[in-house]
Amino acid sequence: MDERAELADILKKKSLFHGDFILASGRRTSYYFDCKQTTYSDPRGLELAATLILAHLRPLRNRIKGIGGLTLGAAPLAVEVSQRALREGWTLPAFAVRKEPKRHGRQRLLEGTIDPSWEVAIVDDVITSGDSVIRAIEAVEAEGAKVARIVVLVDRKEGGAEALKGKGYDYVPIFELEELIDR
Repeated sequence: MDERAELADILKKKSLFHGDFILASGRRTSYYFDCKQTTYSDPRGLELAATLILAHLRPLRNRIKGIGGLTLGAAPLAVEVSQRALREGWTLPAFAVRKEPKRHGRQRLLEGTIDPSWEVAIVDDVITSGDSVIRAIEAVEAEGAKVARIVVLVDRKEGGAEALKGKGYDYVPIFELEELIDR
C-alpha cells in the first residue's frame, strides 16, 4: 500500500466519526473529522501526514523559511514536518499561532520565531470555512512575513479552499472529502 492510501486508511479508521455534530463554524454535520486521533495519537499517521505535506513544500524549498498554523490542529504537523525537513538538510523552524494572545509573560499570539523577510507555509489538519487558516495567516502577516503555500490534511469542501484561493493564496489539500467518506 502506498503512503497516501495508508494515511487515508488510518484517517478513515481513527479520525472519521458519524453522528450529529456541530462544527467550529457553527454548521451541523453528520460526519466529523477528528484528525488529532491520527496526528497526536498515531505515530505512523503523523509520520505519513508529515511526509505528504513535505512533498508539497519541497518545490518551494528555496523560498519557505518556516512552517506553522493555528493550535491545536497544526502543531504536531508543523513540528514533524520541521523535523523531517531537518533530516534533509533544510532548516524549517516551526511556529504555532494561538487562538488568543497569552495573558501572561510576553503575551504573544505567535509562538516561535518568524522573520519579516520570510515566506512560510501554513498547515492545518482540517479545513471547513477557512476561518482558522485565515486567522493563522493574519498572525503571520502581522509579523511582516508572507505565506507561500497552505497545505491542509483534510478539506471538507465547504468553502475553505475557495476563501483562500479568492484571497490569492496557494492552497493544496492532501485529501478532499470525497476521498475519505462514502455518501
